[in-house]
Amino acid sequence: MRIVKYYRNINPKRYGIILLMTTLLLASSCHQQQTFLDSVPIDIVNKHNPIQIDIYDIVDSISYIPLETSNNCLLGDIQCVKKDDDVFFVKDIKGIFVFDKEGRFKNEIGRRGNGPGEYFYIDNFYLDRKNKLVCLIFNAKKQILQYDYDGNYVSTLHFDENDMNIESVMMCGEDEFLAYYPLPTDVFHGDSEYRRFKKKESMLVSDKIMDAKKLTSKKTFYPFLYFPMISFDNQYFFISVFSNKIYKYEDGKVQPAYYIDIPNLIPSGAFLEEHKDTDFFELMKIMKQNEIGTGILALEASLDYLFALVDKNTLIWDKEKGILISHTYNSNLNLYSSILVGGASDEHIGSLSASFFYENKGDIKRGKDEMLSMLADTLSDEDNPVLYQYYFKKNLVELLVEKYEL
Repeated sequence: MRIVKYYRNINPKRYGIILLMTTLLLASSCHQQQTFLDSVPIDIVNKHNPIQIDIYDIVDSISYIPLETSNNCLLGDIQCVKKDDDVFFVKDIKGIFVFDKEGRFKNEIGRRGNGPGEYFYIDNFYLDRKNKLVCLIFNAKKQILQYDYDGNYVSTLHFDENDMNIESVMMCGEDEFLAYYPLPTDVFHGDSEYRRFKKKESMLVSDKIMDAKKLTSKKTFYPFLYFPMISFDNQYFFISVFSNKIYKYEDGKVQPAYYIDIPNLIPSGAFLEEHKDTDFFELMKIMKQNEIGTGILALEASLDYLFALVDKNTLIWDKEKGILISHTYNSNLNLYSSILVGGASDEHIGSLSASFFYENKGDIKRGKDEMLSMLADTLSDEDNPVLYQYYFKKNLVELLVEKYEL
């Protein structure tokens, strides 16, 4: 009764103001609650104390595949590796080369030139696994060239000039894919960080699903994120520049699904607004001086785990708990390396140069792996690289918690 009596004695104008403020506060509260419900924090058991591990703490085995060296296939530095049906698709600066599961060279994809179905440069590629197609992104001609796995030309998809500068692609359904774009530059003023493409006969039509950040790399073409998109647990996820969120894509819609709550992991909105016209590389220096992190930089996934490069550390998450790894040591190779294989692949397939085996023969032969010892004995420093693939243990998060008493 006191509350009713109090409102009856309020001036109508003041009552309206109070009612408006109350409505705004409730709306704000509901909005905050909705944001919290839409994105779930990843439970990291050691987020303030990342651990150093041996790679064999988390893998059952590592397979090593020496790629055949021949006059028909002399590889430079490997830029990307993908796999399907026990076949490896390996991209270097010259083209894409196909190897079987033993590393024997099978064929090259397409051929270089200016004619129909030919290319003189490849920006990147992806696999249409359902239709067994290798799809080459050719931004200069606003095309995606499609070949079968034997390297034969099949067809060309065309896209609009405004959709140029595609950096990487992830298939997400029949005739549909997501495309990630690099940072805006002085020349390319892109408005999108991600776009969705759908096939319409020989054309690709797109719509924006995430705005580009208000950042610029000035005169330098710079994607920043290593490999930003994954399929995990039958869902599609991606990350954004200077963000601690993992976004989910479903039926044309994007929403934050998970976030990583670590102090100073990302710059604040106010900080970015203050430096919005700063060259990106200078901005990175300023952030480092202020001990501000760069957010989530890369994603990978296996059947059981999501992996994320979180600033300088690697997160392993089993959908319930996560572990942060600072360094990973391969005791058989006497080598520190990343669990995420340095941007070479989105499928836990990395590469080591033949010269690495040649130059480190003594250390490798002192290890326990007979396959590695054989490679060190037989490879010359001019041979093609060696691929490697991790096979992860079951329940590895619990194993790490127990071993390192987390």
